[in-house]
Amino acid sequence: TAFGAELQGTWTASSNTGARLAGTWTVKTDQESGSAAGTWTLREASGRIAAGGTWSAAKSPKAWSGAWRATVAGRAAEYSGSWAATPALAPEARLADMFEAALEAVVAGTWKTGRYSGSWAIRASP
Repeated sequence: TAFGAELQGTWTASSNTGARLAGTWTVKTDQESGSAAGTWTLREASGRIAAGGTWSAAKSPKAWSGAWRATVAGRAAEYSGSWAATPALAPEARLADMFEAALEAVVAGTWKTGRYSGSWAIRASP
């Protein structure tokens, strides 16, 4: 596969239960399939890493929505759900374009897994 250059950044999220989360992420995108995969960390308010693992996502061809899944290092469980984003990009743009847009401005959206849902935001750094 033809994975692009790796980007990294920070993320924040909130849930319908009132939880507020934050951490870091990395991503490599596959130009052929349009999918993305990377690593993530969940950080405590003190900055200490509380959890981390891997993630992947795929985008709908003509919408800023798709599916995600993540694993936590050292655990057998896998988490999955759906996401939607609201970047200032054409709906048919590549998922890689969303991450590249995060170099210039915050990219935000929503997430859902089971009965939990909320919002998320990412910012990339070169």
